[in-house]
Amino acid sequence: MSEYRFTDGNLLILYGIYAGRTTDGSLPDYVKERVKVGLETYGLIMGSRPDKHKTMVIVVGEQDPADKIKEELVRGGVDEKIIAIDSDSKDVAQTVQRIYEMIEKKPNPPFVYFVGSVWNHEVLNSVILSKMKGYRVQFYGALDHRPVAEVEQEKLLDQPKRGAEYYKQKAKNKAVDVLLNIIFPD
Repeated sequence: MSEYRFTDGNLLILYGIYAGRTTDGSLPDYVKERVKVGLETYGLIMGSRPDKHKTMVIVVGEQDPADKIKEELVRGGVDEKIIAIDSDSKDVAQTVQRIYEMIEKKPNPPFVYFVGSVWNHEVLNSVILSKMKGYRVQFYGALDHRPVAEVEQEKLLDQPKRGAEYYKQKAKNKAVDVLLNIIFPD
């Protein structure tokens, strides 16, 4: 039997929080990449999920950039009625907490798709291990072509909090690695 709950519907989270600002007020290229991946994910949901009519998109970010992201999504074919903006969350942990509060009471929570930059995966995993265990969450990472120093600076703003669940998972992974090395020596 699966450890996950039966899902009913889809929730696409497009993480639009970023530290830098552009001079002309447009979205940075790395955020446009997230929008592109978000549109591709939306297309996959619409093309393959039987519960596609129960899909919602949440754009996370400050109000002005989130409105621009919403415009891009609408131009890409997403129905404006299913797009919501979360301008209260300030990082991945707060975003996951708000999503958890939204879906925890549902008997059949939606399948959650999280779209962010590839480096958001580490932060998301640490938060999901503690908060969203048992829920179906899929991460899609967009490429981030900024210099490493700039990405590292932004990563510091969203440092993962490592609780007991993180270390338990790390120990399990280490045990599996040791076992596989014993079974399949080089």
